[in-house]
Amino acid sequence: MKQKIVLFVLGIVTLAYNPLFVQAQVITLDLSKPVDPSALTFDEEKGQWTDSFSDAPLVFEHFTFSHDGGMYGTSGYWSGFVVGTSGDTCDYGSANSASTDGWLLNQWGNMAGGGIKTNPDGSVVKDEEDKVLTEKGIPYLIVNEYGELAVTFDKTYEAVGVYLNNHPWPYYGNLYGDGYARALDQEGDYYKVIITGLNPETGETGKVEHLFAEYKDGQLVQNTDWEWVDLSSLGKISSLTLTLTSTDMGEWGMNTSGYFCLDKLQVRHTETDLVPSVVATVQLYPNPVVDRLIVSGSAIRQVTITDLSGRTVYQYQASDQARLTIPVSAWAKGVYVVSVWDNSGRSTHKIIKK
Repeated sequence: MKQKIVLFVLGIVTLAYNPLFVQAQVITLDLSKPVDPSALTFDEEKGQWTDSFSDAPLVFEHFTFSHDGGMYGTSGYWSGFVVGTSGDTCDYGSANSASTDGWLLNQWGNMAGGGIKTNPDGSVVKDEEDKVLTEKGIPYLIVNEYGELAVTFDKTYEAVGVYLNNHPWPYYGNLYGDGYARALDQEGDYYKVIITGLNPETGETGKVEHLFAEYKDGQLVQNTDWEWVDLSSLGKISSLTLTLTSTDMGEWGMNTSGYFCLDKLQVRHTETDLVPSVVATVQLYPNPVVDRLIVSGSAIRQVTITDLSGRTVYQYQASDQARLTIPVSAWAKGVYVVSVWDNSGRSTHKIIKK
């Protein structure tokens, strides 16, 4: 009898620490499941997302990525996040390049040679040396910093990590210079990204830095593989901002070309997510919104709205309102997170300002 009791207790302990149980709490960015737009189409030859020059955030399940784009005549521009599939590693514009095509026509590659391969269960495929395996045609995010870079979640999660990779434009520019940027060939030179966690209730939660290039001990070190970056130190976050910097700075900011690649961003449900909650009765409409946002519910007590960076743009406190009209016409276009407190508790919603 005692033996059976011991075995039963051990079974409970095993379940509590079962990696599959823990893994079920993790949410991983899946670029095959776009929400807005509802489907992604690509230029098959260049691996370019056909909406790269659009002017709207890029939304996937649980994740919203800032994106700004447009046209100057026949030329397109963008900043933020776009999707690529080419895996192109060629040099199109450094001082050592023989190509005359230029980077603007060929900005859709990454130095790993493709997107991250995964198993049927979603886990990353690696070789015996723990190198992430890649394949052309698998989508990945290309990041271009000529504006604010932000990732917003549909609620607050615990930060886990993300895979990052060098982009060919800064990679070859760091080696040889590219007409705008000098080569990173001096001791102490670097090119890096600073990732900042934000929580609407507590503000900034911390920073994580990742080096894409570093000149140290007489040589420039740049990794061409997908690298895992641990973000767990950021704690509970509802958004991230990403800032690029290098030692090659000019009058107008960084000279180094501000590109890198990103995929498999992971967050984990917080402890409170595992506890059943009361279903909220709040409704927000219209969504997307242009002029006025209507918030209706059961005895609304507080409404707080934050932008992608976690900055509060609207806050309202009252007693038991059933309907609230919020003017939003003066707000910048983009995605906002709306937190509402009513008789059902707190609920979080995502709206798009057109």
